[in-house]
Amino acid sequence: METGIRIMAPNAQTTSPEPAVFPVKTQKFGSINVRSDQIIYLEPGLLGFTQYHRYLLIEHNREAPFLWLQCLDKLDLAFVVINPRFLLSDYQPGSLPQVMQELEVERPDDFKILVILTIPPGKPQEMTANLMGPVVINLKTRQGRQLVLEDSHFNHKHRVLPG
Repeated sequence: METGIRIMAPNAQTTSPEPAVFPVKTQKFGSINVRSDQIIYLEPGLLGFTQYHRYLLIEHNREAPFLWLQCLDKLDLAFVVINPRFLLSDYQPGSLPQVMQELEVERPDDFKILVILTIPPGKPQEMTANLMGPVVINLKTRQGRQLVLEDSHFNHKHRVLPG
């Protein structure tokens, strides 16, 4: 049933001895088995998709910096995401310390920040990253949220590849 798809592992400190496993059939990845401790809960959801809260992080491939944020509440919905520090090594949203506290992040290793990419059909060289709407996740608790950075010097259409 499951192919070579790699779902990002849960934090070993929070994994229960025998998490529940259930199959899902996604449009992008086909049938995959999901463990309950792999699910990320985004509250209040992503901008424009606030009715959907359960997601998985799936590796694009081992060599690429891209991940897929696969929605479990709408199985034909998946976003390509990337760590923004691959694009800007000093990327640091001003509200990040406050959000880390709100998400009860205890250690920097328990925290992941991602940005959503937009890839125009047939024009991958024109892909952009939304640096004004990062998704932040506490990997230990599997809780996260999307920030909306106002008055930011970041761009919502940051070019990923040189133009």
